Amino acid sequence: MMTAGKYSVGITIYVNAAGDLGLYENGLRQNVYFLYQLFKASPHCERVVLLNHGDGEPTQVPEGLELSLRDVVRSNRVKEKLDYVIVVGAAVDRPSIDRWRKNGTKIICYKGGNGVVISMEAIIATPPRGDAERYFDADYYDAIWMTPQHIHTYKTYCETIYRCPVYEVPQVWLPTFLNIRLEGLAEPFGYQRGRAKKRVGVMDPNITVMKTSHMPMLVCDAGYRQRPELFGAIYITNSIQFQSHQHFNSFAARLHSVRDRVMTVEPRFITADFLAQHADAVVTHHWENGLNYLYYDVLYGAYPLIHNSTFIQDYGYYYPSFNAERGGEVLVDALDRHDDLFDAYRLRCEELLASVSATSAARIALHESLLQRLGSPS
Repeated sequence: MMTAGKYSVGITIYVNAAGDLGLYENGLRQNVYFLYQLFKASPHCERVVLLNHGDGEPTQVPEGLELSLRDVVRSNRVKEKLDYVIVVGAAVDRPSIDRWRKNGTKIICYKGGNGVVISMEAIIATPPRGDAERYFDADYYDAIWMTPQHIHTYKTYCETIYRCPVYEVPQVWLPTFLNIRLEGLAEPFGYQRGRAKKRVGVMDPNITVMKTSHMPMLVCDAGYRQRPELFGAIYITNSIQFQSHQHFNSFAARLHSVRDRVMTVEPRFITADFLAQHADAVVTHHWENGLNYLYYDVLYGAYPLIHNSTFIQDYGYYYPSFNAERGGEVLVDALDRHDDLFDAYRLRCEELLASVSATSAARIALHESLLQRLGSPS
């Protein structure tokens, strides 16, 4: 809890040339919104603004977000002093850094992605990846905040480059984006008991080695070989672009569920739509990226989540990393027993989601304790 009075916060955001906030594009942009709501809910935060460092100006905010366009402003148009600036949703320029520093603002870089793995991929990819970090900002920050799943690989990497302290910051989430989307769906969202043959979804993005569909496909196939009568369909989303990929075709061709036309490759879906219309369970796998908004979205609907994240080992249905046969056993057990376990499972999901809520008193207090490490507002 803050003990030195009120404070103000700016959080960077990127508004594209068309005036779109892009909040549905990826998890990092949603993270900006969740942080905004966290500080807005704090009784100690006097003002929180989103600092637009994009190409355009915002034109509208999707209904239901509880976000005012008046809170999206250019850094040089903020009249009052900001005690803290969190750089997360957009890079910032040197003049802004100099201006904030002159006013006594503490500047935090928020690392919600695993930049070290992306950097590794960037130099070996053909053609080279263009989204790896550039270190023009290596002397910009007073501290770095890093979500827990990246501490193991990324903490000392950042400490060495940025030469400032790196603090672990808890991940936060809200069901806001799901709820807005659910209002327009024809199918009910949430696990439905009673289906004899289950539809299993794999939603790993296939854009980084941290989250590809290889292990989930193996887990699904291992489960299918054990109990084929349980499976109505296995949908591998974010993968239709690999239909002519030599490696992917060779890999998929070895799977019994592909040969039996139960497993199919599919395009990208909006999470809420896919879960409501096509899934009775979700299988996922990560490497060094063990917290993911997808987990919370799935658990919000109390769907069986078959996963390898030790961070949420006590929730969903856990299997050890890179153990496809064990994963298959866990998947079969989940499909077999979830109807009977549903009520207790749903309560456990609610427990987890309450603990990560951006507006919970505990999450607010943890973030404010990290602010205080940089000094109280003057």
